[in-house]
Parts: sequence; structure tokens; C-alpha cells
Amino acid sequence: MNFLRFFLFPLAILYSSITSLRNLFFDLGIFTSRKYKNPTIGVGNLSVGGTGKSVCVDYVVSLVKKNNEVAILSRGYGRLTKGYFEAKKTSTFKEIGDEPLMLYRKHPKVRVAVAERRRLGMKNLLKKAKADTVFVWDDCFQHRWVSPDLMILLTSFEHLFVNDYHLPVGSLRELSSGKKRADVVIVTKCPTKLTKQNKVQITQKLQLAKTQQLFFAKIGYADQIRNQERTFPIDKIENVPFVLVTGIADPKPLLYYLKAIGGQFEHLQFADHHLFTGKDIEKIKSRANGRMILTTEKDFVRLAPMIHSDLLFYLGIEMKMDASDQKQLDQILMDTTNNNIK
Repeated sequence: MNFLRFFLFPLAILYSSITSLRNLFFDLGIFTSRKYKNPTIGVGNLSVGGTGKSVCVDYVVSLVKKNNEVAILSRGYGRLTKGYFEAKKTSTFKEIGDEPLMLYRKHPKVRVAVAERRRLGMKNLLKKAKADTVFVWDDCFQHRWVSPDLMILLTSFEHLFVNDYHLPVGSLRELSSGKKRADVVIVTKCPTKLTKQNKVQITQKLQLAKTQQLFFAKIGYADQIRNQERTFPIDKIENVPFVLVTGIADPKPLLYYLKAIGGQFEHLQFADHHLFTGKDIEKIKSRANGRMILTTEKDFVRLAPMIHSDLLFYLGIEMKMDASDQKQLDQILMDTTNNNIK
């Protein structure tokens, strides 16, 4: 790996130079970011996947929709379409992407749209929006043509951006100095027993500005697995052999959790946003051989149309925080939605 990095390093320098020049043009006002009258909240990261953006978006939407109309705008990564699409009951993951479809099903009263060009997406969403509609932008940290009122930057506990390298050597989309654009930084996928020393060490590593807020979050797993027809207590899978299918960037936390609760499973791992083929489905069915198939909620929206079986279940997740962190973050989110209503 180190040998390969040696040869890729010049490409990383070139790529980082291009992204840094682009950011400089925005910072100097040569390229202009557009702000909107409606409250806007952005969620993103410096790296390529694996930080839990959709889980954070779900958290934000779940809170904000209690008092405001909400609309989600995403790029729709992995979809087979181009341009602007708004989710509806008949939408498929091929049309709008797996994560937007998952969010739409979790929040059916929330408008969910996809567009590579965020300004185009906002232009279309604003046509039917109220003055107090709150827009939540998924994966928008590098989309600087639009500027949110509140920017949330995510970085995972195991892969802090300060320990990473620029593409193609590492997984950073831009240099870690880009963190300065964040109002809030959340360290995601923290271990269950996160110590004060862990927090102090990470705080020192990240070197955030005094105006930036830092929070720590864990993965909270649902107490039931479910499909479109049934639910099943998660603790009942102990000593019940099953096949686990994942197509996510970082399945390690899920594997650790399932083993910790006594799960006995065979793991079939695919790439993030993998477009399952007929051959893949046959392999999954063959390995399952009548056993339960468990997957993630994001993967479920891609697998369910191809595996018509009541033995296919998914395990949902959510973002969990300590009470003090949650209270402070919730207040920041509510202040953003209230203070920015024009």
C-alpha cells in the first residue's frame, strides 16, 4: 500500500492544487456562493463516504419537521438519471438514488428532490415552498455554488480527516483546511464507551476555531428488524443463522454490533451504492438457502425489488448523542430555523 501511495502522491498533489484553487476563487469572491431567504442546513464531509451523512440528515429532518415544513435536496448519488427529480410514491432508487428514496420513505410528508446542480434543485423546490420551509442539503460541503445558513461537517471516529490524505492516495475530496467552512463538526461512529480522554485527544487533533461547535455521536441500532410486512425483535436473532448483505462504505460497526448480540451470519459485502445484478441476487439466494437475509435500510431499497421474499429484513440506525450534546445541537438547529426565517 505504501508502495502504491508513493506513485499516486504526485496525482494527489495535482488534485489538491485544483480543489484548493477552486476554493480560493470562492473565498475571494471570484466565484460566488448563493444564499437563500429560507433557512438552509447543509450536511457534508471532507472525505468520500462512510461518515453517516444520510443518518445525520435523518436526525436533522426528524427534529426540524416538528415545527416547520422541510425539503431535502440531494445529488442522488448512484441514480441512473440526470437533472432534477422530485420523489413520489412510484419513485425508484434508479430514478432518485437509494439514500433519497430511503429518506422519502422515512419521511413521506417531506419533499425530497435530487439534482447535481444545487441551484437548479433549489429553483425548482422554491416554486412550491412556503416562506418558512427549511431546506436540508445532503452532501453539500463541496457544492460551494450554494451556501447554507448552518454547515454541519462529519468525520468518523476511526477515520478523522486530519489523519487522511487527499485523493487518490487517501479519501479526502479537499484538504483538511476546508474544515473552516463548518459551523458544527460531528465526530460520528464513536465507540459506545467514549472516554473524556478520547474527546480531549480528538479536540486537540481537529484544532477547530473557537466559533465552531464540536459534538460526538454514536450509531444507535433499532430494537427491531423489519421489512414491508413484518417486524422482528433484534434480540431474537441470537443463535439464528442468517446471511448479512451490505453495500455501504463502512460495514465494520454493523459487523461488530451483530457479533456482540450473538448473531451467527455469513457476510456478503458489496461496494457502496452497489447496483445489484441478477447474478448477485442468485448468489445471495444461494448462500441464504432459505435462511433469513439481513441488510441495511439503504441496501433494502435496492434489494427489495429484486428479492421478493418475506425473509429479507433490514436493520435501521439513527444518530445517538449524549444528552448534553444532543440538547446543544438541537438548540443550534432550532435557532437556525427560527433566526433565518425572513
